[in-house]
Amino acid sequence: MVCGQSGITFLGALSLLVSEMIGPGLVTIPILFETAGLITPLIMFSVAVMLACSSALLLVEALSSIPGNEKFQKKIEYISLFSILIDNKILRIISYLILFLSVESMIIATIALTSQAFDAILVRFVGSTCGIGLYPDKGWICVQFLNNFNSPFGDRLMFVTGGFMITFILVIPMAICNLGENVKIQILSFISLIIVIIIWIIACIMNGLSPNRIPLIGNDHSLLVGTVLFNYAFIITVPSMVNDLNQDVSIRKVIWISVGITTLTYILIGLFGAMAFHFELTSNLISEIRSSKIHNIFTDIATLLFPLGGLLASIPADTIVLRYNLVRSELCNYSMATFISLVIPWCVALPFQTGFWLNIFTNWTSLLFISITNFLLPFCLFHLSQKKAKMLQTLELAREEAESNEKQKNKNIDDNKNKNKDYFNREPIISLPPPPSITPDTSTLEGEEKEKSAFQKHLERHLQKLEKQKLENPQLERLKRAKVYRNMSADAVPIDELPDFVLKKNTKKNDSLSTISSNNSNNNDDDNNNNINVLNVLSPGEIYEVDKTYIPSHPSTPRSTSTDDEEFYSLFNYVKPFKAFPGSSKKFSMMISYSAASISILLISGVIIYDFIGLANGKNYFDLGVNN
Repeated sequence: MVCGQSGITFLGALSLLVSEMIGPGLVTIPILFETAGLITPLIMFSVAVMLACSSALLLVEALSSIPGNEKFQKKIEYISLFSILIDNKILRIISYLILFLSVESMIIATIALTSQAFDAILVRFVGSTCGIGLYPDKGWICVQFLNNFNSPFGDRLMFVTGGFMITFILVIPMAICNLGENVKIQILSFISLIIVIIIWIIACIMNGLSPNRIPLIGNDHSLLVGTVLFNYAFIITVPSMVNDLNQDVSIRKVIWISVGITTLTYILIGLFGAMAFHFELTSNLISEIRSSKIHNIFTDIATLLFPLGGLLASIPADTIVLRYNLVRSELCNYSMATFISLVIPWCVALPFQTGFWLNIFTNWTSLLFISITNFLLPFCLFHLSQKKAKMLQTLELAREEAESNEKQKNKNIDDNKNKNKDYFNREPIISLPPPPSITPDTSTLEGEEKEKSAFQKHLERHLQKLEKQKLENPQLERLKRAKVYRNMSADAVPIDELPDFVLKKNTKKNDSLSTISSNNSNNNDDDNNNNINVLNVLSPGEIYEVDKTYIPSHPSTPRSTSTDDEEFYSLFNYVKPFKAFPGSSKKFSMMISYSAASISILLISGVIIYDFIGLANGKNYFDLGVNN
């Protein structure tokens, strides 16, 4: 695969996010509708959509709020925000580790799942799969049958399997490229997923649908939050995607449409699968279709394409995202980042190819790391970015000024060196030729006098016009006078800039104040003002003391609580950043952030407590032993 530099298109971004969300959890969604019912899964999907979209959009707004990155030109990654926004060193290091372990665990789990899927495909279509065993069987081992474990090799500890080697050969060429080039693979993955979903829905319909299999409200909701929420863990990929996205692609449309497509896919597969088959906790949609009467060549094609579309494509994408975070944040160089993102996950994934340890590893890393980086940290980073926005803008201006001064200083030093060099290397002047005798040209002097006199006439006419305007409009006299302020408050305005006339209308009926336009207004306005009953005229000082709401804020005065943020940014050459919710206020975005973070904390902590209670009772609710 030839790597190059290219941006991400709308279809590429859509395919990337969909492939990040649709994974091995898709085949277990029918179990959720069968055990939890119809209403509660639909409610949970709605909550997950709002949490995922708000988390992704607010994280993008936090990236764009960094000075100089308003259009993502600095390519600031997720992990870079920790260095910029988190002041506490310990919290910053903890955030680094959580994000690193989150991405690494996603890569490791996907490698193991894809290897198991390819081993199952080799048994199904080739007749056997082989590998090198370590314990209890050693040496070359081949198996010809599938079993109740995730891998055809059962609980043997394997060094390498045929499915692992196929996964390695397919992934490595894609993982060394950039995200823009890798998106071409994501588009193929997206197309294959559409084909798989269509085949599975048709297979469910052919098997016969029984709506009675789905209760309105089920009696087992233990899998509800974990199964639904963790299928939307795509937020880690969003910053890297945005940095490589083409300028004409709408970020909001990409996120909302990709989440909508994924949600529709989950609901359709869940409903049709639950109505067509009866599931055990250790089964899934693939195994049920394979053992049913409607098993045919098309379902075999879907079984072959699903690992390619739903699993394989996300491995290089996550690898590139991790490498981007390490390199662009300058935590390590390219070679070390490649080793961390490409070598370490494959080595760690070796013992998880077989046995039941993969389920435990995936469940607990999802709870402790992936959930935090996708549904908690983005809201915290958004809050910090809004809190420190003005400080960061001021620091950026100071940094630019320092760089400009340093460049000017270096330039002056270079100029002085060049002057000294030219002075010492200058050739000696032996003699100068006598200056030529210049005879004045009388015709040229006469032309200059005529031209000068014409200019003087024009200048005199212009000055007379200015004097006439001064007499007609006294407002121009204010330009010559120094600005005088009544007090030193933040909202102080020069007294000369206050309205000339302030009318106080009928004080018995209404004590409100209104202003009359100045003398340089249009004649129509003057005719309308003649109909106003002037009861009292207040001086500028009196109106300032009576009602300050009519006095505009002066742009050069210090900030106050009554002024708007636009006034602060109008002082700089400021480009408006990305808005997660256009047309809304800052308070609305902060309210969304607080609400979504609170809901995420409740859901995640509830799942963790529930799982700990299950472990205390000798049961792990998340260890399903899924066959892929």
